[in-house]
Amino acid sequence: MNGSSDIERLVLSSRRLPTAFSGLRILHLSDLHIIRWTRRLERWREALSALRIDLMVITGDIGHRSWHWKASLDGVVRLVSDIAAPLGKFFILGNHDALELGPALHDRGLIPLMNASYILRKGANEMALVGLAQHKRIDTDIPAALAEVPPATFKLMLMHYPDLIHAAAAAEIDICLAGHTHGGQICYPDGSPIIRHDVLPNYMCTGVHKVASTWLVVNRGIGKAGLRVRMFCPPHAIVLKLQTGEDGIELAPEQAPGRLSN
Repeated sequence: MNGSSDIERLVLSSRRLPTAFSGLRILHLSDLHIIRWTRRLERWREALSALRIDLMVITGDIGHRSWHWKASLDGVVRLVSDIAAPLGKFFILGNHDALELGPALHDRGLIPLMNASYILRKGANEMALVGLAQHKRIDTDIPAALAEVPPATFKLMLMHYPDLIHAAAAAEIDICLAGHTHGGQICYPDGSPIIRHDVLPNYMCTGVHKVASTWLVVNRGIGKAGLRVRMFCPPHAIVLKLQTGEDGIELAPEQAPGRLSN
C-alpha cells in the first residue's frame, strides 16, 4: 500500500498483538537528513506536534553526513521536542549518522536502541520494541538485540535497511519498521524507483509488505540525500495504529488527502 500524503495513517491488525496494546499509535519517522533548520522543517514540526500518538520511533539517517552531526543535533531536537509521546521517543542510527549522534540525542531525552530491546508493559501484557545497530550493516546483531526478549513476546523491530526483512522474519519478528530507500527519492511518474538502494524488488521500496509472518513497513523519509531533490516520490511520515484482530493493513478512517508544501 502506497500513499501520497505526507503523513500517512495506517491500521495494522495482528492476531498476536496483546489486546492491552490494541489501539497503540506509533509515529514512524525516518531519513530526516537534517543539517540546518528550514521553513520546510518548521511546517513538519507543526504538523507532527499536532498528532495524537503514544510512541515515536526514528529508523535512522537522522542527520546528513556523519561529519555534520553537531550541526544536525539542534534541528533534530527542535523537530521532535514538541511531539507528545507518553511511551517514549526511540531511535536507531543509519548509514549517514555519526556514532556520536546517538549519545548526544540520548542526553536530550531520546532513547537509543542499538542491538537492544525495550519492553513495554500494560498490566500482565508485554510487547518488545527491538532496535538494530545500523550505522553499518556489519554492526547488525539480531541475536544480541533479542537477548532479553522472551520468545513468545510480540516484537516490533526498528531497522534502517529494509532488505534485512528475511533475517527478521527468520527471527519471528512480528512487525519491522524501516527506511533507507527514500522510496527511491527520484522515481518514474508511476512512482517506481530509478534507484532503490537495497536488494529488495522495486515494489518493496516503500509501503507495507509481508514476508512469511512478518510485516514490513518501509518509510520514504522526509529528507533527501545525494541529489537534494525528490521527483514523483513525496516525503513521508507514518502514524501506524496497531490493533488486535485478523492480520491485515488498511488506511485509517481519519486518513485525509493532501500534502504539506515542500
